[in-house]
Amino acid sequence: MRRRSVGNSVKRSKGPKWKRRAVWWVLAASALFLIILPPQLKIWKLQGELREYQRQERALRQQRQEILDKIRYYSSDAYIEEAARRELGLVKPGEVLLQPAVPGYVQEPPQNERQIRD
Repeated sequence: MRRRSVGNSVKRSKGPKWKRRAVWWVLAASALFLIILPPQLKIWKLQGELREYQRQERALRQQRQEILDKIRYYSSDAYIEEAARRELGLVKPGEVLLQPAVPGYVQEPPQNERQIRD
């Protein structure tokens, strides 16, 4: 350190004092950064995981709703009637069953036509 002598008293120069303060501020900021950074990184990672889980939850809720809609449809009278017509060839009284012709295939007429009761 430089010393100035003014008369009989010795005074220190104010020049290096700001440098020491700057070094202390840098050290304090670095320490604070090192203390705060690891938990903040973990928070960001957990927030990303949370967003992913929320996206999965929305997808599963939508899938669940689609399944419930299918269950409701398959339990309805409309589906039961449709399945009876399609799989069993049932018709209502007064209806005539029309089946499309398939080229190269001769289809025999049904021997007994069953009917659906209203």
